[in-house]
Amino acid sequence: MTKLKITTAVRMLSEMRERLELKALENGRSLSGEIVFRLRKSLELEDEQIRKA
Repeated sequence: MTKLKITTAVRMLSEMRERLELKALENGRSLSGEIVFRLRKSLELEDEQIRKA
């Protein structure tokens, strides 16, 4: 199954963007890749917490 990628705009504070850009550079990811990685991890953590409840 092919996963469809979409484009979306997100509003955030400039300080948050700067921090994400720095982390992306440290992790060898694009800004978009860093955001997707962190969102995925957040959702996985939430799922894990629900399973443990």
